[in-house]
Amino acid sequence: MDGALSPFANERSVFAVNVDLDERAFVFPAGKQITRLVISNDSSHIHLDAIYPFNQARTPPRLLSLTFEDAKELGRQLIDTVYNARTQHALSDTMRIAINVTANGYHLRIGDLNVSTDLYLSTGCIWRVCQGILRVVDHVAPVEAQ
Repeated sequence: MDGALSPFANERSVFAVNVDLDERAFVFPAGKQITRLVISNDSSHIHLDAIYPFNQARTPPRLLSLTFEDAKELGRQLIDTVYNARTQHALSDTMRIAINVTANGYHLRIGDLNVSTDLYLSTGCIWRVCQGILRVVDHVAPVEAQ
């Protein structure tokens, strides 16, 4: 996992974290393997973009865009899911994500049941995804120590 700053002309700089996944990370309905997630920010959202090893169909890389508060909540719910090994839901006015524990990893259902994106992550890479999300949140909106 690595992070990089890219200064833009606006008031904030873009921070991106590259999270390497393993051979058991897939996204549906596109039916593609994902080799890396790029978690980045702009002035108002945090984005999760997929890097595919093949993409003849030209599937867009953007999997998810979240507000800073929603991204922080998603990171917390992911960690809660891993530690407790039970299904969690990350819900807000703009975010609907079900996080399911499966036999070989984790299944994230993003969006409504009728129009959803299904992201499958193995147990080997879930901690890197959690850390990447929380690292970008911390960069954008750091919380002062008490």
